[in-house]
Amino acid sequence: MNAGDLILVSVDDHICEPADMFDAHVPAKYKDRAPRVLTDENGFQQWWYGDAKGRNLGLNAVAGKPREMYNVNPSSFDEMRPGCYDVNERVRDMSAGDNSQGSTSRTGPVSRARY
Repeated sequence: MNAGDLILVSVDDHICEPADMFDAHVPAKYKDRAPRVLTDENGFQQWWYGDAKGRNLGLNAVAGKPREMYNVNPSSFDEMRPGCYDVNERVRDMSAGDNSQGSTSRTGPVSRARY
């Protein structure tokens, strides 16, 4: 096995659920109650669960940011690295060939097999 055939998978990064996570997985009769992301008048995006406002959108979604930005929470998906909410981008971020873009705490190699 060659290093170029491996990817690193981090299990301890701070990431965020994608905004469309529930769109394809919730039956039509429950769509109005499904978790969703709304944008307020100030441009801040926020998860909502029914009528309840959820936690911060990207609570410490800091993968790929410089250390001095670690406690700065993004207010929209545009302020996050795509690898914080898109699984394909996350795998690219963790490529064994260039791991300079994301955290590698508690990582291990896995093959590039399709799951």
